[in-house]
Order: sequence, then C-alpha cells, then structure tokens
Amino acid sequence: MDRSRRLRKGPEFDTAYQKGTAVRGPLLVVRVSPNGLGRDRWGFAVGRRLAPLAHDRNRVRRRLREAARQAGGEQGRDIIVVAREGALTAPVAELAEELRRLLRRAAKAGAPGERRSGGGAEAGEEPREGECR
Repeated sequence: MDRSRRLRKGPEFDTAYQKGTAVRGPLLVVRVSPNGLGRDRWGFAVGRRLAPLAHDRNRVRRRLREAARQAGGEQGRDIIVVAREGALTAPVAELAEELRRLLRRAAKAGAPGERRSGGGAEAGEEPREGECR
C-alpha cells in the first residue's frame, strides 16, 4: 500500500477518531470518517496488550494492509483498523472479508460520530457460529 494512502500522523488519527463512525466485529474494530480527498487513507493500530513483541505487531499490520488492499474501494474516507485478539491468527482472506463487512456496516450506520457496536450478522446474513440475531 502506497504511503500516501496511509494515516501516519497523530492529528490525522485524532480527526478520524473524533469524527468517525465506529463498527465492531469479532476480529477488528473499524472507524470511518470522510476526508474530502477522493481517495481512502488507511491507519492500522495493533496494541501492545494484544501483541507484546514488536515483530508480532508488525506482522499483524502487514496482514491488515493486505486485507485492506483486497477489500478495495476508493470513496474518500479515512479508515482506522484496530486489531482484536482473533486477528493475530486469522487468515488474510478472513480479515479481508470482515473488513468488507464492517465497511458496509459503517456506510449504513449513518452520520459520522454515531457509535455502533455489535459484530452480529447483517440483515439477510446468517449469524456466524456463536452469534445471535
């Protein structure tokens, strides 16, 4: 992923956190806010509590970048992807599918700043194992 398509500075992350719509899934948390640039910019966060060793955090970030590349889309958004525990071992294809699903949910969620939680199935989808309707 080209560096110009990444969020790298603190103020860029702060703006996306303050104005963004948050959606949660079992593997990832995604915050999305419009950026007015006509292209998506991505930021990735992997906490030390999740992966204490730097090389593990970097590996998860690389896999998240690949999942973001597979998820595609250019809609002028700032997107922050936060890894949850399951993201450490999930295959890239599963991360990409979850990312696509969360981005669709964020688009449906409405006004930026509105908080959404869950991880349940979208309308018309069967819940995954361990989820309820």
